[in-house]
Amino acid sequence: MLIRRLLPILLVIFTNILGAGVILPILPLYAEGAFGGTIFQVTLLSTAYFAAQFLAAPYLGRLSDRIGRRPVLLISQLGTILAFVLFIFAGPLGLVLDRMLAWLPLSGGMVMLYVARILDGLTGGNITTAQAYVSDVTEEHERAHGLGLLQGAFGVGFIFGPAFGGILVNYGATVPFIGAAIITSFTFLLTFFSLRETITEGKRGRFDGGEAAGIPLMVLLKQRSLAVLLGVTFFSTLAFSALPATFALYADRVLFSDTIPADKVQLGIGLMLTLHGMLTVVTQVGLLQPLIRHFGENRVLVIGDLALFIAMIGVGLAVSPVLAAFAFAPFAFGQGVTQPSLQSLMTRYGKRGMGGRLLGYYQAARSLALIFGPVWSGFAFAQISPRSVFLGGAGLMVIATSMAVYLMRISAIDPAKPATPSEQLPEVAV
Repeated sequence: MLIRRLLPILLVIFTNILGAGVILPILPLYAEGAFGGTIFQVTLLSTAYFAAQFLAAPYLGRLSDRIGRRPVLLISQLGTILAFVLFIFAGPLGLVLDRMLAWLPLSGGMVMLYVARILDGLTGGNITTAQAYVSDVTEEHERAHGLGLLQGAFGVGFIFGPAFGGILVNYGATVPFIGAAIITSFTFLLTFFSLRETITEGKRGRFDGGEAAGIPLMVLLKQRSLAVLLGVTFFSTLAFSALPATFALYADRVLFSDTIPADKVQLGIGLMLTLHGMLTVVTQVGLLQPLIRHFGENRVLVIGDLALFIAMIGVGLAVSPVLAAFAFAPFAFGQGVTQPSLQSLMTRYGKRGMGGRLLGYYQAARSLALIFGPVWSGFAFAQISPRSVFLGGAGLMVIATSMAVYLMRISAIDPAKPATPSEQLPEVAV
């Protein structure tokens, strides 16, 4: 049974995202309130994380193909634990920096938050490596389902994490980070003791060094469908980046303005993000596989992109938390079906064992979008209006949806069938 085969990696991702989700509704307001960060500085925390991940993701993908999935997951989790420790001690360490580097244009505490986010990004290969793990242990016809289950585990962690963080912040500003560090430490132990390696010694040898060191850019671009897939990934992620970068600030200033006490805002944000996680799980566990079986991955990708367009409009025009919560339904559905479809389509361009590299490029395209996303959304938030972030995201989803429709026309791969050898990247180029 597929779930039984994937259970160890699903548990690892669930606990990992549970820890990360704890800080999601906390960090923007924590940076602004405790360390005097401006809107632009706060949103650039996301840029710092994803810029580091953009640089590291392809290397970590290749590394997981070469030395195995398990060691890379362990390295990633250690980096995350250390990043949480830096969050906990950002205050006292920041005071030291303030005395040493008084000329800095931002507080020492903000500097420490940036250091923590960059460290977490550089070692942030857990999701990409987990996706590659799933591609190792699934056949092509069940891969989208397997990736959907992985996203479901992600969503379940996202259900409890933000709400847990919203509760913990009532006991102290750094308590959510302590909780996140403890949870991620448990994830490390779970990976160490329960996860078996899927890259055997024989497979590792096939991908070491020489011409097998990476996918050349020109070879990648010659695959027109693959290039369009990366384009859809980039623009849809560029739109989605508004949510993690500015939603806590948007909810604080627009949705919860004068409706609940200020000390309950973070809990309210956490509960809204929890709702998003719940709806995502329902989509990926209950709806994804029947939709793909009936429509195929390409068509499901188009449907999901249209749902994200509707969600951006809904959140951008919402005048209360209740109306925004209704808009989270298409938001969660769109995210729930598009990412597994994109990931599954990406893996069809390579032979078994190459999944880490291909998904590394997928993650790099996402990270590149998430580098620029907080920049444009932070600028729009501060200089135009908070609502313009989500309305601008709707415009980006028009581009992504158009590219997904174009992909249906040019793709040589039938969504219901595995790719043929002639449609895959040449093995010598990888």
